[in-house]
Amino acid sequence: MSQRVARSAHVEKTMSCSQCRHEDSFRCKCDHCRNGRGVVSSKYSRNVIGIQNSVNGHAVIRHIGFANLTLEQAVSLLSLKRCRGFANFDDKTVSAALDLAAVPFAPKGSYGMALIEKLREAKILSVLNPSELDYFNFVDDEKRNEPPVPIVWNIPGNVRTNLIQDIEQCVAQSTWLQHWSDQLPDLVRALAFAECKEFYDYCAKQRSLPTSAQRSTSVMLNNLLQDYSVAQCYRIIYAGAQAAADFLVRTSCTSQHAANYMIGACQRWVDRARAENWVVTPFHRNHELPRSMISYVLYDDFLKTGDNGFNVSITKITLPKKM
Repeated sequence: MSQRVARSAHVEKTMSCSQCRHEDSFRCKCDHCRNGRGVVSSKYSRNVIGIQNSVNGHAVIRHIGFANLTLEQAVSLLSLKRCRGFANFDDKTVSAALDLAAVPFAPKGSYGMALIEKLREAKILSVLNPSELDYFNFVDDEKRNEPPVPIVWNIPGNVRTNLIQDIEQCVAQSTWLQHWSDQLPDLVRALAFAECKEFYDYCAKQRSLPTSAQRSTSVMLNNLLQDYSVAQCYRIIYAGAQAAADFLVRTSCTSQHAANYMIGACQRWVDRARAENWVVTPFHRNHELPRSMISYVLYDDFLKTGDNGFNVSITKITLPKKM
């Protein structure tokens, strides 16, 4: 069952069972889902510990200075250390269970693994071949969760600790490196895009719409971010999703047609908003799409501006005063 909500509501109610309290969400806390996640975590730890000696990811002594890291790598490493969704095994392996953490590492989608890949390029991590894992058979709602991705630290614990401490000290003193300053706009835009894409996919899924054309979706979302904050983009995306759902009912078209229509609906809405100088009312964060650890680290620690990445246009996000 699902409670009725006002037509003007920003967030749709999640389907839930009145008897077992199961919710149609990956964050469900009913007994069945809790037990299932426990079994997955236990089985995963046994598999990773059993195969980590057979991969080319053993910890080796590497002298990696924080000044050699890009801003994206520094933010990702600090977020990885603070994200409880990554369970440590023998101080050698971390489990990238990106979807299961209370505070997710990154917005849903491919962005989280792209950040992990940047740390792999810096020789800080090694990603195991997923084919070497005994993947788990998820049941019911668990099928929608991505299995944990096995990742091995490529540097010893003492080197990793010193590297993180150097980054934290640099952040606390607001002593930004020059190449970090140059890389800030790209990181801000990438994170904002990932959050918009996450909400776009969520709105489409709530209306049972399939995946739309990725290139067209990306072009449209980047166009929105030229003038509006992520919170305002939420409003535009929600309007486009409503228009697509109405179009599907009115025309009895295919779901794929409606999914593609949603892209154009968002673009038409924002074009009219610009032409007529509308004041676009921002949304709040969706409770099913919580703020990511990457956002906390970048905006609370590095920039010290709170949740500006969500509420302020990316063109207005600047460096901290003290540098």
